[in-house]
Amino acid sequence: MEMEPYEWNVVVVGYWNPAILTPAGIAKRLFGLEEGTPILVEVPMGGLASPRVKYDDLTVTAEGGRLVVNVDKPIFANLEKAKMVAVRAINDLPETPFKAAGFNVRYRISEPSDELLAGTETGIDALLSDSSFIIQAKILNRSLTWEEGVVNLTLHSEPEAKIEMNFHKQSIEQKELSDWLSKPIGPVEQTVSKILTKVIDIKPEGTDK
Repeated sequence: MEMEPYEWNVVVVGYWNPAILTPAGIAKRLFGLEEGTPILVEVPMGGLASPRVKYDDLTVTAEGGRLVVNVDKPIFANLEKAKMVAVRAINDLPETPFKAAGFNVRYRISEPSDELLAGTETGIDALLSDSSFIIQAKILNRSLTWEEGVVNLTLHSEPEAKIEMNFHKQSIEQKELSDWLSKPIGPVEQTVSKILTKVIDIKPEGTDK
């Protein structure tokens, strides 16, 4: 089996003020850039979605109910940078009504093993097939205790083999969310590696090593 990392990001759920988090505001407040520093701003056609601000292998989008920091090159060093950008947003705008924060590590799996595919099988599958139902997707979900929050582990076997790890903290407290995202990247990478090697039994390719 081989894996391809995709769509790593950091998300802070809250009622962000779009008048503050303009592209210029994002550049100054979140990236800490001086005025005039070149950044790339992607503006959607029609103006129906929020602009995307790109800098240093990261892309920031301030939507109505959440701030998203996408990792353009999904490696842990960049995920650490994305977490720190989100922390700056939380600390710079502490009056924002917060709800939760987290970060996502995802992999697509090519040529999955029979053992991995069997991981999402349950007894109900045979009953559904016997009743002439066609199963379009097979998904296994588990929530694992991790630090002061959880890791929501999702394994997809059909139609595409994928594994998703969502490190999640539910809180309305600014400091709790800031502390959660400020956790060192080392234990995060160790946890991901442990899940992949001990549970899924594959070697991750999205590490920095």
